[in-house]
Amino acid sequence: MWYVIQIMTGKEEMMREIITRNLPSKMYEDCFYIRRERIWRLNGEKVCHVETMFPGYLFVTTEDPKAIYWKLREIPGLTKLLRTEESQFLSVSPEEQDFLEDLIDKDEEKIVRLSEVTLDEEKKILSAKGPLRKYVKQIVKKKIRLCYVMIEKELFGQKRKILIGIRTGKKKAETR
Repeated sequence: MWYVIQIMTGKEEMMREIITRNLPSKMYEDCFYIRRERIWRLNGEKVCHVETMFPGYLFVTTEDPKAIYWKLREIPGLTKLLRTEESQFLSVSPEEQDFLEDLIDKDEEKIVRLSEVTLDEEKKILSAKGPLRKYVKQIVKKKIRLCYVMIEKELFGQKRKILIGIRTGKKKAETR
């Protein structure tokens, strides 16, 4: 099962390394943070770069969150664990995990890759390949020129707008 750990924003890789060095591997299956590809314009050119998708969040796959909680308390720099009112690890619900796994799309580096979208003449998204393929109808904001869309989803106990990078494919001709 996936659990969420909140850490200082920007320290995701450092904390992932601290956890993998300090926790016995038998306590967890995986420790990771999710990143996404994004297109930026640099000197008039489109450049693809990778950024953290959920800053300040690490994910741990484990069957024993309490043991990990106590071991993590010994690690300096860990600000807090996300907990419910009952002071337990915040588990990622099966629906949230399915959604995140869809976005990651079996990428070994846990990177949400760019989605290729097909547009009509009015720049309406007709279809998508990649992580966005199942969520086209959930788009709440699109910035085609800036190469991203946002979908709205309930995650980690609150409604969030999630940015997904896109690249445009060939435009389909309008059919009448």
